[in-house]
Parts: sequence; structure tokens; C-alpha cells
Amino acid sequence: MFYAAWLALIAAGAGASIAALFWALKTGQFSDQGRARYLPLTEEMALTPADTSGRLPTEVYALAIVIVLGLISIASTIALTIYWLQG
Repeated sequence: MFYAAWLALIAAGAGASIAALFWALKTGQFSDQGRARYLPLTEEMALTPADTSGRLPTEVYALAIVIVLGLISIASTIALTIYWLQG
């Protein structure tokens, strides 16, 4: 019975992975594989980020949301597993 929570967690992870893959394909993340192959060998300086006047970039907030949602899902899966094992 408690396998349902683990399967839901796996399904959520697979769904997020597939969504990330489609996002990467849509935004052209894999478009220049020839150049990407040699990036570790170049000595180009990294681009400096634009001044955001002390604000955190949007990516930081998105990452924090993903981390919180992941921790909530793992905690709820463990809690449901413990609950079903006791009952």
C-alpha cells in the first residue's frame, strides 16, 4: 500500500525531467554542440553578470521553489510510508 507514495514521487520526478528536456529543446540549449564540445578547453573569460542593483536573479528564486517542493514531496512520502506501516 505504501508504494503509491513512492510511485507518485517517481512520477513527479520523471515529469519534471521531461518538462526540463522539452524546455531545453524549445529554447535551443542543444543547438550548437560543435562549439559546446570545446568550451572546457578554451580560456575565454566568463561574462560578468549585469548589475541588478542588489537583487537576486530570478533563477535563484526558481531554484529555491524547486528545492522546497522537492523537500516537501520527499517528507510527505516518508511520512505517508511511516503512517501506512504503523496502521
